[in-house]
Amino acid sequence: MAERRRLLLTPDRLADAGSVLLNTEEQHYLRRVLRLRRGDRVDVIDGCGRLTVATLVEPQLLALDTAPQQIEPLVQPQLGLAVALMRRGMDEVIRMACELGIDRIQPLRCERCVPQAEHRPERWATIIREAVEQCERLWMPQLLAVEELSQWMGDDQGQLLVGVTREIEPLALNQWLNQKSDPLQLTWLVIGPEGGWASSEQSLFAEAGVQPVHMGSTILRSSTAAVAGAVELVRWRDCLISS
Repeated sequence: MAERRRLLLTPDRLADAGSVLLNTEEQHYLRRVLRLRRGDRVDVIDGCGRLTVATLVEPQLLALDTAPQQIEPLVQPQLGLAVALMRRGMDEVIRMACELGIDRIQPLRCERCVPQAEHRPERWATIIREAVEQCERLWMPQLLAVEELSQWMGDDQGQLLVGVTREIEPLALNQWLNQKSDPLQLTWLVIGPEGGWASSEQSLFAEAGVQPVHMGSTILRSSTAAVAGAVELVRWRDCLISS
């Protein structure tokens, strides 16, 4: 069976079943990148758990099948990755977090974020859209607006874990998840900047009861720690679902 590629369109554009007009970028993607021709089929996803098959009837027009071919409920528990802005590597972190299955991505401004730290929300939104199409997710992760750490910590966030180094007492991330986590709660992992957590931020975590966890036996770059943590979070959830 020939592979059928995917196109992500927002739910409002699919609300009226029938046909969808494509913008210039989407036409280019289907015709020049995927090399579709009139009559070819493509899977259309809405980022909210629905997949519908469509036919390219004109360069600018898709005809949708009458009913979704697949409907997927939102997976639980939801997983979040909160990452301090970094000078290099944020694009890769966001792409891989999406591919691995993280549900919410929160960029953070922390005391030791360098002035040159990347903040490219439009670029990141494009990365997420392309990653969703490529990795065959039906639910698109939520990319949240950048916030100051102290402000974000004031919200009701479920259970929060923070990656730390050079501390002896905290459990490893996978140990804490398997032994002490609440599988019914939204679970966040917070990854700090290259310069590490400031003392005021460490105090903030302690006052809020945020659980420190080790990310491994070596000192990781922020981007590496974020991806390694995402792997552990998704692996834990997969085990919950399969058990």
